[in-house]
Amino acid sequence: MKTSHSLMLGIASAFIFGSGAAVAQSNIAYGSGYGFEGFYAGVLLGGTFDGTSAYLTAPDVSAINLGLAVGVNFYLTESIVGGLEVQGGANIGATATTFDALGLARLGFAPGDDFMVYGVAGLGTVGATGVYAFGGGVEAAVTQSVAVRGEILGLGQWGATPNAVKATAGVIWRMQ
Repeated sequence: MKTSHSLMLGIASAFIFGSGAAVAQSNIAYGSGYGFEGFYAGVLLGGTFDGTSAYLTAPDVSAINLGLAVGVNFYLTESIVGGLEVQGGANIGATATTFDALGLARLGFAPGDDFMVYGVAGLGTVGATGVYAFGGGVEAAVTQSVAVRGEILGLGQWGATPNAVKATAGVIWRMQ
């Protein structure tokens, strides 16, 4: 599969994840006092699509990704949220398991205190290879301490175009 097909699959996945988070968000009234500021930790589950499939009609799911995220958010303005996050996970493939670690900076827009759309960028490793990552996601509060998230990251080696997409959904626990 060509890189452009992987990126299109990633964009389509973002809409799927976003729709789920929007449904969860629609059941929560604005002004709930939840907010996104403070420390958090979460569990992520998804897949990594690497573009190596010879079949243009089906994506190559290189690995199932099971990981953790730990971070901190802070309000820059009433609706702009900044943050730093570290993600680590196991990429469980058909023939091997590799590990990834990413350090990400986040910048989000939270029109209310229970829904946020954000972008991320950062550096890390996948296996023993240094990579850059960029992408975005949505996060919606379910309770004051629990949120759901959908995220899409493009991954690539330094000096090369992105050649993989990591799509995850997760549950986040806020320490408020």
